[in-house]
Amino acid sequence: MPADAGREREAVELTRFLVHKHYCENDFTADESLFDDPFAWLGAGEEEFLVGGKDELLAVFRQFKGKVPRCNITGEEYKTMMPAGDVCLCVGRMWIATDPSTGVYLRVHQRITTCIRWQDGKARCCHLHISNPYTEMRAGDVGFPTEMAQQSRDYMRQQIEIQKAQIAAASEELASIYHTVSCGIVRLLRQPGGTYRLLTCNRAVAKQLGIPEEEIYQMDWGRGFTGSIVEEDAPLLQQALDGLRTPGQRASVDYRVRARSGQVLYMNCSIALISSGDAGDIIQRLTYDITRRVELENELKRLSFTDTLTGLYNRNRFNTDVAEIQRHPERPLGVACFDLNGLKAWNDQMGHMAGDMLIRRTADCIAGAFPHRAYRIGGDEFAVLWPGAEEEAFHLAAQDARARLALAGISISMGVCWRPTNCDAWRQYDEADRLMYQEKQVFYRATGQHRQRER
Repeated sequence: MPADAGREREAVELTRFLVHKHYCENDFTADESLFDDPFAWLGAGEEEFLVGGKDELLAVFRQFKGKVPRCNITGEEYKTMMPAGDVCLCVGRMWIATDPSTGVYLRVHQRITTCIRWQDGKARCCHLHISNPYTEMRAGDVGFPTEMAQQSRDYMRQQIEIQKAQIAAASEELASIYHTVSCGIVRLLRQPGGTYRLLTCNRAVAKQLGIPEEEIYQMDWGRGFTGSIVEEDAPLLQQALDGLRTPGQRASVDYRVRARSGQVLYMNCSIALISSGDAGDIIQRLTYDITRRVELENELKRLSFTDTLTGLYNRNRFNTDVAEIQRHPERPLGVACFDLNGLKAWNDQMGHMAGDMLIRRTADCIAGAFPHRAYRIGGDEFAVLWPGAEEEAFHLAAQDARARLALAGISISMGVCWRPTNCDAWRQYDEADRLMYQEKQVFYRATGQHRQRER
């Protein structure tokens, strides 16, 4: 490559570097070693003219920092010539447009001339001239380039259309998200009188209730929710809504609604006060259908409290219920204990599967006499807790259980204890267990079997 060609390319790159530093980064003096001394400058402004020392020029250039909005440069063209071996003139033109993010809308056709000189092998700029084309001044313009102003207006309109398109696309995307999310979104206006008016909602609200979308706006939202709520839960939601008083406040509440199909759904509602004004308070409700979660939780709770072999309550539930009963010693309480007779011999003769069937049959008989009050607390041990039981009803149920077991051909020992007040579940359980064991001793003596609790 000829030496001049290399220097011309270097001059273009240096000129381009200075242009981009000034208009795109607003840091014209980033590398002060690129400027020669002395230096001549002619700017686009009426008073921008100076020839002097490098330091004097750099002091002026530093004043530009922070004053030029960030710009984008397009359509760059550069030409060069070498009037001497160590001097290159570079002329260029380009479109300079303010970046839309700056909030300034200006687009001009800029021209630049630089003089690059090499000393000690380093290229430095010793002259800089920036101007706008004279053609931007029309005939009749006085002191202001009307065409340039028109170009800037066109550029601003172009940017406005771009932003409109971006806003429309974003709005369409948000609308899609708004109407496809699974949670119900409701915006309400709480009016000065304390009543509520529905402003807007998404499709999920109608879907959750199983009704057509158009019916949502026809419903009464005066309390901040519709009449589909299970009435005993209404005070919870009403309190959460009315309790929001300042923007930013939030509340969360669980409640139930009855869908058009009749199904009762469990809902979680996250409520926020968005803003307040003369017209009232804007409140947003996000409603999630948590029915499946509640069903799973209830099922897990049921399983944790249920004996899998018999379907009766298990020892965990027995302990939990005893703890609750202990809080109300003033209430009547009936306690019964049952223990299968001869389960060990039955298992030895018939097998453990037959033993399981015997346990299930025993559980069915006891549960038939004491529905929802029977527990399997051990392998062949059962118990009954009946808080609030009347004495006669409790003893009749115990007799019924014994009769059912006898009819099923099941031998069992039983002990019962009933108290009208000053009740203690654990003491009564111990007493019933002791009476049951006494009855078991009679069975042992009659059969010659030994006491063995199997499972």
